[in-house]
Amino acid sequence: MCGRFTLKTPVADWLADLFPSWVVDPESVIASIPVELTLTRFNIAPSQQIVVVRCGRDGEPIFEGMRWGLVPSWSTSLTGGYNMINARSESLADKPSFRPLLTNQRCAILTDGYYEWKKLTAKTKEPYWIHTKCQTVFAMAGLWAQNRQIPNPLSPGNPIRSATIITTQSNTDVLHVHDRMPAILPCESKIADWLSPSLNDVDKVERLLTQLQPSPVGVLQLRQVSTMVNSPASDAIELLHPIE
Repeated sequence: MCGRFTLKTPVADWLADLFPSWVVDPESVIASIPVELTLTRFNIAPSQQIVVVRCGRDGEPIFEGMRWGLVPSWSTSLTGGYNMINARSESLADKPSFRPLLTNQRCAILTDGYYEWKKLTAKTKEPYWIHTKCQTVFAMAGLWAQNRQIPNPLSPGNPIRSATIITTQSNTDVLHVHDRMPAILPCESKIADWLSPSLNDVDKVERLLTQLQPSPVGVLQLRQVSTMVNSPASDAIELLHPIE
């Protein structure tokens, strides 16, 4: 699964590194997301706002902030049990909560690393920060939803937009820590393929599902970090300091 992640890379840098061919003005992206999402973040937790990219009606990329934890359109409460932070890739096409979103409400969630906990005993776990060798930004495949039934506490009068991170089976890089990991979209072309409006059709579901893969072996590195990350209130660079 994926229960916490980071995005410490400045907006202009991740735009240049991850989307070199997209014609996107950094200032317009910064203006389109909440101010707090432009800051360095070391411990992004469920229910917080995250940076998401999706396709508009004409195929143009839209960057925006969304709540982490899927709140379906029919939900009447943010605490009603429908706040799904992860979705298993193997069951997306079968579950009513995810199936319609797979065909037309896909998104990519930006990150430069995520946390996972290795279970040692029934009561003890040790956290790891999982990242690329150069700590570059990548994306995690996701689905998004819109809810107009619940008052939006952050933007009264507007719908609540939320997202979930799709997970898949772990590769050998991280399997010894956890058996699930995010479905990784490592580069611009993979993100574009996942978001492509040309796949917005129930007949294209199998093609979409084949894109939900772990990162290639050898791309990710693991770093054991402090249990300070266990608290959502902790958000500082010290969380990433390695535990020897």
